[in-house]
Amino acid sequence: MIKWITAYLGTASFDSLGDQQGVRIIDVRDLVDKPGNQPAVARDKISEAVACLKRGEKIVVCCDYGISRSNALAAGVLSCFEEIPFNDAIRKVIEATGQEEIKIEVLSVVRNALDAASEKQRLHEIGRRVFVSGASGFVGKALMGQLRGEHEVFSARRDQIDLNNGSVNLDLFVREHDIDCIVHLANPRIFNNNRAMGESLVLLKNVLDVCRQNQIKLIYPSGWEVYSGYQSSQLLASEALPPHPKGVYGETKYLCELLLEQYRDNYGLEYVLLRSGPVYGGGSEKPKFIFNFLAKAVRDETIVTHKYINGFPTLDLLHISDLVSALARLIDSDCKGRIHVGSGRALSTYEVARLIVAMTGSKSRIEHREISDYAANIVMDWKLAKSVLGWQPEVPFEEGLRRIIEGATPPQAVSSGKQ
Repeated sequence: MIKWITAYLGTASFDSLGDQQGVRIIDVRDLVDKPGNQPAVARDKISEAVACLKRGEKIVVCCDYGISRSNALAAGVLSCFEEIPFNDAIRKVIEATGQEEIKIEVLSVVRNALDAASEKQRLHEIGRRVFVSGASGFVGKALMGQLRGEHEVFSARRDQIDLNNGSVNLDLFVREHDIDCIVHLANPRIFNNNRAMGESLVLLKNVLDVCRQNQIKLIYPSGWEVYSGYQSSQLLASEALPPHPKGVYGETKYLCELLLEQYRDNYGLEYVLLRSGPVYGGGSEKPKFIFNFLAKAVRDETIVTHKYINGFPTLDLLHISDLVSALARLIDSDCKGRIHVGSGRALSTYEVARLIVAMTGSKSRIEHREISDYAANIVMDWKLAKSVLGWQPEVPFEEGLRRIIEGATPPQAVSSGKQ
């Protein structure tokens, strides 16, 4: 079936064409649907198509599936024939065909064929030009606030750039705004099921393709969950500790890290992998147990913690402002590879419950349930972050918890434990 972009230009898969009368077929199946095409070949195809249009012929550009090669070449044809910018032509093709998963490797070849890829970047007035994916989330909002004034910072709504639907719109955005660094924070809203694993990889893959194609620095926050399969009373995790994930979320983060390594090894992609302890702070509901404990404490209800085979689970809880500080320093630095940040302190969920009861003046009792499994009990070793970034945690957990309590409960609840 032909998808008409204009009255005279369409795209289709070759096998769906059938016997078309009065239509000139531009067959681009001899291009490959991956990197490696020569701009001269694309230029010849575009010239052939434009010559047909100038003679008043209707043309259909076709490839095997009618997705990448046909639509990429059609955008080049449209740009030349209507004398419009290539980016505008791409958008017009996407709007007409509904096809967003055009491979940007093919688009780049067409761009080179049109001599549109050699535009010089603008001189940056301040810092870097940073795109933050997932900017509406907990970490994203905090990071955007931190970076403004230091860098030119950009984000986009999901209806503008949906990374589930391919990389083209992000590629257009970074080219038009001269982006030179991406902080990839976007995650599925529900992140701990099998479907989220695939979606997380798709999101990252599309970002990686754009970074590779445009030589953009990538900062990707991972986390302590890649070590969640260890069984210890307390394990200090340096960057040299091999990942050992357990559970969907830890396995997802580990697979994403492997994908980053593949792009480094295959394409020379520069990236920073920032692993942190669990991040908490006002404006979020995670980690859930903190807010569950707090809700029970202000109602004087019994708080239930868990006790694993190897004891009460301990966590290296990192305040959001400390994480954002590390991200901001990474943007300014030439650091590459893996780097860890954390509070350097292991707190058990039982200790957190006791602190909450004391700080709210609650009458809640604290009990625990036995869990027939092992906890990982990971503490992040941040010595390298201090050495290369001059970073160290600034917010003790008691201070971070106080900020949450004061922001989440009425004044009388803080002193009396009652609402």
